[in-house]
Amino acid sequence: MRIELRIGRIVLEGVAPADAPAVRAALTSRLTDLLTQAPPTTPHHTHRLTPPTVPAPADPTAFGHALAATVHAGLTCPTGGGR
Repeated sequence: MRIELRIGRIVLEGVAPADAPAVRAALTSRLTDLLTQAPPTTPHHTHRLTPPTVPAPADPTAFGHALAATVHAGLTCPTGGGR
């Protein structure tokens, strides 16, 4: 199965600019793992995904993992989570 995911923009409020690379790396790594373990059950395109607000923990890696979980849920939930 081939999964192609393009994230054009993520707006992170309350994250220090110096933490952005760690958040990005953690998001990418964890989302790759989640999509490999549990890919979407049907092919679909989501123009915009609006995940719920995720409180930013002090650890940028933990925050990236939390973001990955919300994005994955939006891609794999029955309603699609997109708009």
